[in-house]
Amino acid sequence: MEGLKVRYKNSKFSNEKVELDGKSFVHCEFENCIIILEKGEAEVSGCSFKNCKLMLRGNAYTVGKIIKLFTGKGPLKVLDMEEPLFEKIPLKERKEEAS
Repeated sequence: MEGLKVRYKNSKFSNEKVELDGKSFVHCEFENCIIILEKGEAEVSGCSFKNCKLMLRGNAYTVGKIIKLFTGKGPLKVLDMEEPLFEKIPLKERKEEAS
């Protein structure tokens, strides 16, 4: 996806808050993370997620609520939560290792 300024490849994220927007994640591992998506301007390819939670904000939250209309009580749970509840988890920015 063009226009993504921050790229991660083969990176590991653990016990962090990770914002996806504006970034590319290829073959990354996420464990015990809060994954935040607002606009959907992200690339996520070949990644694994273990015990992570997805937090939707803005446009992504609106889309999530619409999807829930179609899925009912399916696997998607859309909650009204404010971000300050999650501020205790630091976000560590790392640069992608050379390919």
